[in-house]
Amino acid sequence: MRAFYILVASALWTAHSCYGKLLPRRTKLTWVNGIAHMPEHMSDPTFVISTIFGGVKVDYCHNPSSMTSESDYLGFVKDGIQASTHVMMGRLTPEVDSLVEHLRNALKQVGRNGRVIHIAHSQGSVITWLAAQRLKPEECKRIEIISFGGAATICTSEFPFARCINYYSVNDPILNVVPSAVKALKSGFSFGDGMQQEIIFLASRTGDPATDHGLLNPTYLEALVWEGQRYQSLFLSPLGQMAGAAFVGPLSSTVTWFPNFAYEMTRRACIAMVRIFTLLWELVHVTITRLLGKGERYDPILLKTS
Repeated sequence: MRAFYILVASALWTAHSCYGKLLPRRTKLTWVNGIAHMPEHMSDPTFVISTIFGGVKVDYCHNPSSMTSESDYLGFVKDGIQASTHVMMGRLTPEVDSLVEHLRNALKQVGRNGRVIHIAHSQGSVITWLAAQRLKPEECKRIEIISFGGAATICTSEFPFARCINYYSVNDPILNVVPSAVKALKSGFSFGDGMQQEIIFLASRTGDPATDHGLLNPTYLEALVWEGQRYQSLFLSPLGQMAGAAFVGPLSSTVTWFPNFAYEMTRRACIAMVRIFTLLWELVHVTITRLLGKGERYDPILLKTS
């Protein structure tokens, strides 16, 4: 009877391991924008982020703008002044309060074992930095931070986040107000211990500083794709990847500036199907083998003495 319980426990452990691969931990994807984003500007980046990350739902925390139209330059200046108060004085504003509440709601949705993946761009990064000061350490441990062109660097040496990564284009004008990033850049890309290994510098894809700062422009978009691939490999089950390819792939073909996207998603669908069948076969084969007692055994070799 004891041997039977051992075999059952072994089978359950194998099933649990395969189950973990098929159904990874719960996650929530969120993002916060930089300056000059009116409400109607939030939908396109949200759609692109969702597409790149496998079609998962993305919740945004809108950092409101003083602009009332695309040509409202006075509102743009007001946005810049407000951003400077965040950077220079660490001023806590309603935007910071909103982000703290937003992140805590996301943590509640994923549960104690879940993970929140938070993307921040430009001023959104300094708002995230200020919000981190209001979060509890146990809350930070369940959040990953991905920052693009941030007005502040966010590092695990300062906050106990599960992961921090800060992407900067080498000619991004935001570097003029981020001394820690400039120091890392001047070090000759010699990433050592501490914060520097969490700062990644990107070569310009356009040659234009203003264009490179945009989240959806080629320089940061490429890094966003890298992060999307990492997320899918870690947090999406093969079944989820296949579903993303089937339903998001055709939709993503409308993103004309993302070459071969539909092809890439189709390729991933085929890989996901193979993974599913492989995992299922592994589960069935190992369970049956152990229950029938046909596992590998070691038979000692008896040496004949002369």
